[in-house]
Amino acid sequence: MSILFLIIVVPILLGIVGLGGAGMKFSIYNENWDGLSSLRVALQSEGYTNITNGMSSLSLLNRVYEPGVLAIMGPATQYSTTDTISLITFLARGGSLVVADDYGTGAEIFEPLFNILNTWEEVAAVAGMSSLQDMFGFGANESEGLTEEALMFEMLGMLRGFAFNGSVLMDAGSYTTNPAQPVLINMEPSNPLTAGVTHLQMEFGTVLSIAIHHPHYLDSGGTETVKTYRTDWMPLQAVTLELFGMEIENQFLPFLPFYTTESAWMESDFQSAKDGTATPDADEWGGVMFSPIMTLPIGSGKIVMIGDPDIFINKWIDQTTENDNLQFSLNLFNYLTEDLNVTGNARSAPIIFDEGHTHQKFYSASVYSMTIMRFLTEMSMFPLYSPFVPIIFAVLGYKLIPKKTRLTPVLWTKYRGEKGKSRFEREIRRIVETGAYSEAVGLLHRTLIRNLRRVTKQSMSTPEEMAAYFIEIDPSMKHKNLLETLIRIDTYLARPKILPEFLFMKYMTFIRDLIDRLPKAR
Repeated sequence: MSILFLIIVVPILLGIVGLGGAGMKFSIYNENWDGLSSLRVALQSEGYTNITNGMSSLSLLNRVYEPGVLAIMGPATQYSTTDTISLITFLARGGSLVVADDYGTGAEIFEPLFNILNTWEEVAAVAGMSSLQDMFGFGANESEGLTEEALMFEMLGMLRGFAFNGSVLMDAGSYTTNPAQPVLINMEPSNPLTAGVTHLQMEFGTVLSIAIHHPHYLDSGGTETVKTYRTDWMPLQAVTLELFGMEIENQFLPFLPFYTTESAWMESDFQSAKDGTATPDADEWGGVMFSPIMTLPIGSGKIVMIGDPDIFINKWIDQTTENDNLQFSLNLFNYLTEDLNVTGNARSAPIIFDEGHTHQKFYSASVYSMTIMRFLTEMSMFPLYSPFVPIIFAVLGYKLIPKKTRLTPVLWTKYRGEKGKSRFEREIRRIVETGAYSEAVGLLHRTLIRNLRRVTKQSMSTPEEMAAYFIEIDPSMKHKNLLETLIRIDTYLARPKILPEFLFMKYMTFIRDLIDRLPKAR
């Protein structure tokens, strides 16, 4: 009962007092400063009609039959293997994904995915499967030369991992009140996310780091060098290119839309960043134009990684005169949905905000029911074992199934294996409906005689004997009235006839009162 109270009653009470939505950061129904309700309202006003939230595991994506958008904002709890498999299936069907995180668990969901990608070409060659280039439909084309898609594919082949750096992104060259609140003012205009955006506000965000498997040349000790490969982690940033013997610094890439100034650095001391006293140290990466956002097209769908979920909170979205966070948000979801193969227009595509993995405070309306919801979703929606759930429950519940289908009477008021009304209830109902009041009076009168014999250990059935006994145990009773009523009942039962309802109720109340007066009949 305590568990049921927490799961059912507590969320309702928290919702009534107005704390339910406030306890979940990054919830599309949280109207406080750290919620995403303004984002939801803005998307709805733009014509997005299918916005919802997921409160359990990502297995729910297996029930989304049309391509859609999954938005993961500020995840805090771990993702399971079934979550990753469900996400991969969702993306393979043409869906899009946006992950906005800083210090949470957003990168965990990509680990199994990168493990698959890193070994795909080798396995595909042996098993005769399609390569990544054939699956995603882009790559180098001799007639087109080195296209943007070809460059991205080459980088995808070198990619070995992805993570949110975890250090605080600071920018002394462009910020609001603290370098930990950088304002992105440098952008790549060819990227659709930058349309109409001049100032993008961040707050205690981070940058994206990737693991690159790249050639590395070693001196063999002579005039020759040996080409080897190694994997290095590095933050995404503007690159330096050498073309025609000339070095071009801070070259923006098409799939990295926004950049900091060159006065940015990655601060490892969170407290000093919060206090506004942090300064770049020699061992901290800085002096480059970091890119905290990356876009990757995958067929008709898209993947967007963002190093700060606070970009979308009400605090900044509502400040439309100070920043362009709202415009960026609209650009983002237009980009994620524009090529989806859905019924109707692109804005009818389902947009699902994953709130089952976000940070929740103890007074969140859903925190108490989240565990059971996640379990039920896993059991009912994940295709590898959901077909076996009915069999498992049937085996576990076998002992609860009645072994006999025939109803066996047990005492007057109970039938073994029967659900619903008891025999006594049915008989009383029949008596009332048919007007057979004599049966009810006779039934209760026999009960009185049986209880008298049990108490007195004597055969006592005449009105005189019963009246004498009750006067003995309760002298306050009037002998004359008691005896007269017992005689009338006895005479009536000897020759039953139609009994008025008021007289029936009088006799029933009288006999019931006598039964209650017996010492051991209660």
